[in-house]
Amino acid sequence: MIEHQNLKQIIFASLGIAIVFVATIFIRIPNTIHGYLNLGDGFILLFASILNPVFAFLVGGLGSGLADIAGGYGFYFFFTLTIKGLEGLIVSYLIKNNQSSKIRILAYLLGSFIMVAGYLVADSIVNQSFWLGLVGVAGNVIQAAAGFLIALFGFPILKKIPYIFK
Repeated sequence: MIEHQNLKQIIFASLGIAIVFVATIFIRIPNTIHGYLNLGDGFILLFASILNPVFAFLVGGLGSGLADIAGGYGFYFFFTLTIKGLEGLIVSYLIKNNQSSKIRILAYLLGSFIMVAGYLVADSIVNQSFWLGLVGVAGNVIQAAAGFLIALFGFPILKKIPYIFK
């Protein structure tokens, strides 16, 4: 039988995958330079704040990766699975035993950096040029900043929901 805490993690992870998918595929801002910007990172960071690292990896990787497939960027699936998965995993790992504001902010910043750096590598591989890979960095920094702000201001709202932190 699944114990209560594990069931709660599974339920929140499933919800997180769906919310990240929706925030990525339906809330898209076209970027004339490269692809599109989305709000999925904010929800990856938020769910990483309440899930264990494995489930946070699944939320980031699958939620965003499935959005890539649905949005016509399927060739990025494995890059996204890895990059966004690591974003969630590392943030969750860093804050799992310490929910202080300072640690959470540092974890969000590191997760955002992982996303930007990861897509620099991915874009450089896809475009077969480091210089062409740099083209997406500005958009990814904007996306990371938006995600950081969503998580920063969203977390205090989550803390007011008693069931999440029981």
